[in-house]
Amino acid sequence: MFDSEDEEEINETLGQEQQFFILGGSLFSIAFIFIAFGVGWLLGVSPLQHLNWNWTDLFIGIGAAMPMFLFFLISVRVPIQSFQKIKQFLLAELGPRIEHGSILELFILSIFIGLGEEMLFRGVLQSWASQYGILAAIIFTNFLFGIVHSVTRLYVVIATLMGVYLSLLLIFFSPQNLLIPITTHTIYDFLCFVYILRLYRQQVITENSEV
Repeated sequence: MFDSEDEEEINETLGQEQQFFILGGSLFSIAFIFIAFGVGWLLGVSPLQHLNWNWTDLFIGIGAAMPMFLFFLISVRVPIQSFQKIKQFLLAELGPRIEHGSILELFILSIFIGLGEEMLFRGVLQSWASQYGILAAIIFTNFLFGIVHSVTRLYVVIATLMGVYLSLLLIFFSPQNLLIPITTHTIYDFLCFVYILRLYRQQVITENSEV
């Protein structure tokens, strides 16, 4: 049995690991921003060329995150083994690392993820590849986007399709504004983080009550 001092030490260690995960994830995502500028420099494409601030596009991006999050909610609830495998992976790998994270920390992490990935994939790669046609640009960009999100084969497919959705958000609105997919990506990730956090905490409570 653990005494109170052992339990405090374990909780402190877990807290430090979780802080490291959030900080490390933020730094990793910031690295994507620098990569976007580097790749953009090599390809002659500025990752900021389609990024403009306005409230209308911000709210469009927020609204566009809702269908993605609804799909996520459905996928974690349906009794299909491949979807449940993804759910269990997220709970096992992500849950313990964000259990004691604050909502603000998760939101900041989500912002960095949205900025980094969208600046690289939509801001640079899609913009550069569009010289070969919009369809080719979408396929090329989101093939790479799916590969980067390799967890399971199904997860790669889902990430690829969500990437296509984000690409279309950039293309379909005129003038193009990278703020829309950045906002959509950020809000989607944030809502998923919060939902996984809620599920994991419920799971921990259930497991402790059964002991």
